Amino acid sequence: MNNADNLILKDIYGDYFKIGAACEKRSERFKNNEIGNPDKEALILEQFSSMTCANELKPAYNMGYNSEDAKEDYLPFVINPFAKNMLDWAKEHGMKMRGHVLVWHSQCPKEAFCKGYKPVTIPTDPEKLKEHPEMKRFEKLDPSCYVDRDTMLKRLKSYIYSLMEYMYKNGYMQTLYAWDVVNEAIELADKTKTGLRDTYWYQVIGDDFMYWAFKYAHDAVDEMAAKYADVYSLKPDDTDTIKPKLFYNDYNEFQPPKQDAIIAALKREGCGHGSILGEDLIDGIGMQGHLSDNNNIEEYKKALIRYGELVREIHITELDVKCTARGVNREYYQAVFYKAFFEMLLEAKKNGTNITSVTFWGLTDDNSWIRGADPLLFKGDLTKKLSFDALCYAVSGESLGDPAPVKIDLSDRLYDFESDMPAEELGFTMKGFGDFVIQEEVTHSGKKAIYNEHRFGDWCGVAFDVTDFIGQTIDVSAWVKSKADEVILKADDNDTRPVIGTIDTKSGEWVHLTGRYKVPNDVYSMQLLFVSKDSDGLSMSPIYIDDVEVKLVGLSENFEEKTNIAGIRGAGHLPVLTVTDEVCRGGGGHSLLVRRQEKDATVKFDISSYIGMKIKFTAFVKTGDKSVKAGLDGAPSKELANVAAGGDWTEVSFETDLPKDLKAAEVYIETDGNADYYVDDIFVAPVR
Repeated sequence: MNNADNLILKDIYGDYFKIGAACEKRSERFKNNEIGNPDKEALILEQFSSMTCANELKPAYNMGYNSEDAKEDYLPFVINPFAKNMLDWAKEHGMKMRGHVLVWHSQCPKEAFCKGYKPVTIPTDPEKLKEHPEMKRFEKLDPSCYVDRDTMLKRLKSYIYSLMEYMYKNGYMQTLYAWDVVNEAIELADKTKTGLRDTYWYQVIGDDFMYWAFKYAHDAVDEMAAKYADVYSLKPDDTDTIKPKLFYNDYNEFQPPKQDAIIAALKREGCGHGSILGEDLIDGIGMQGHLSDNNNIEEYKKALIRYGELVREIHITELDVKCTARGVNREYYQAVFYKAFFEMLLEAKKNGTNITSVTFWGLTDDNSWIRGADPLLFKGDLTKKLSFDALCYAVSGESLGDPAPVKIDLSDRLYDFESDMPAEELGFTMKGFGDFVIQEEVTHSGKKAIYNEHRFGDWCGVAFDVTDFIGQTIDVSAWVKSKADEVILKADDNDTRPVIGTIDTKSGEWVHLTGRYKVPNDVYSMQLLFVSKDSDGLSMSPIYIDDVEVKLVGLSENFEEKTNIAGIRGAGHLPVLTVTDEVCRGGGGHSLLVRRQEKDATVKFDISSYIGMKIKFTAFVKTGDKSVKAGLDGAPSKELANVAAGGDWTEVSFETDLPKDLKAAEVYIETDGNADYYVDDIFVAPVR
């Protein structure tokens, strides 16, 4: 029986922080949304103590630029029916709500920045528009239509004030306990002087638009709380319980350069005014938490503590954890991450970081904004995943157990798409937004090839799985055809996305894309991603893909990653293994130091993934002893190399078969004495 079957998250975490979920209003178009679905509503009420409108309170749906009350210097809040429905539902059921969001560059109408609320856009090239009519909606405003700074500030103030007045006047301020005042204002890639994102807010108002957003929100709360105190049976000077906390919210805010830019923005003084922090206009920082199950929790923790020393409260505002693994352990590794993440939050809370709310960005995997990544706690049928148990175990201390054993296949692959097997079964999926099919009209060879279109950015594309090759170096090739300038093959590591290969596709003909990649050994899974690049900086040109090949080059271990294949070997006497930067061979910077007091304290290296193959093993050893030996452990162990050592790096190599009936394959390295020694640049390659 599952120990978490009858547990309730809002009760388990009630002594620590609110537990919330982002929701949306059900409609004829979006029938899978939560509010209006009785079963999903019941689950929210059972498990959560807080909710957030995922979209309904964003400026795009509530800025009344086309209402009869709108004026050139007055931009009213006009609530949309879905937002009102969700507010009423939360109020009726006693559910607390985070308000999201007052100022954001995305999902904000272009009209808000324009003279007479009439946008003038920079037209797209007509020929390009014929091919991609969807590009019309991405056209940027012509700066000639911008209003001036003072007018835009008046619009910003009137929108925030009228929003706050509506909420107070209509009795929602015992429901709304926080507002994201400004969202995602930092983008270092835009290379502005201050690190602020180069948005219309920034272009029209300037680099103090954040200050004014917080100033107006802070002052509006004070004014409206006193004005409408009687609605809540309070005195005008006793309104703290109806004053929502004001937050800055962003993603990837755990990355050190972005931390610095966020803090600098909150401390920046401007045109005749102080700073957001200096004038005490902000209560907290929202850390979105759009993560993957291989992210660095320690890095997130350091940022959490740093922000906690700066403001009164921390909210985790948009938490979801993408599954990077495939196969039987997909949900297991996600659960491991969730457990470790919440253990970190509890530890930080215990040590003084005032975390007061954690909100998941969605309820069920099938309605997540990142469909296919399965990042949440519940499946589409509302059943709990192992990640739900993980949150319970983070408090109770129970174990998630071990992952299921998985057999690794390092054989070479050729995907020509000629079989009737679905693309997903071959390991090909759509990453992000877009569509792909196996079609028969345009091919490189044979009768079938992949066609991919409607991508939304350079993180979207056709991905294929190379998880079996974790820790290995592989050669990858494919034939591609596109009208884009380039087609690029990347590793989808959810972070840097390193480029593996690039090919010029301007000819519009089939071309051969190739690359070599060392798959990291500290990930649960890995996919490679096909994307295109156009001269205009967009990435939407369709791509044909055919004859994808993956060939094993070998296992490279140079001790530069978080984990390695080394293990302790000894009988009674054991070595101490340390990755060090004191001595290394080549340019990597690290090697493995084997410290020992006795001769039988040595080291072994796991190459079990090569069982059933003939291999060549090579390593370099530096020792003060006279000779170095290497071989396979087993019953009995088998020596395969014995070379003289001269105090410098000594190459040790051998070839051998690894029979299919082996349960494990481990290479040992030892010397003829008991001196410490270093090992570096191990390489295991198949002998074809």
